[in-house]
Amino acid sequence: MATTKDKTKKQVPIFSLTRCKRCGICSHFCPVDAIGVEGDGTPYLADPEACTSCGLCSDMCPDWAVCLTAAGEGARGPSESGNHVRE
Repeated sequence: MATTKDKTKKQVPIFSLTRCKRCGICSHFCPVDAIGVEGDGTPYLADPEACTSCGLCSDMCPDWAVCLTAAGEGARGPSESGNHVRE
């Protein structure tokens, strides 16, 4: 029997470096601490397995710098870490 989880691919956050002001709100509201913050405040997906695709990071970002996308898919040329885009 197929479940909803089987039909939908997990979504993970992608961070727009152009829009991000490095405030850390996305990391603060992540209920499973899946988002880390580099020394300069740049967010990154520290633990993709822990991410539950809840969308709080995206919902709480005041600058619309976070969007959810299917795991393993980047948008417009992800960086080496795989979860940053420059617009």
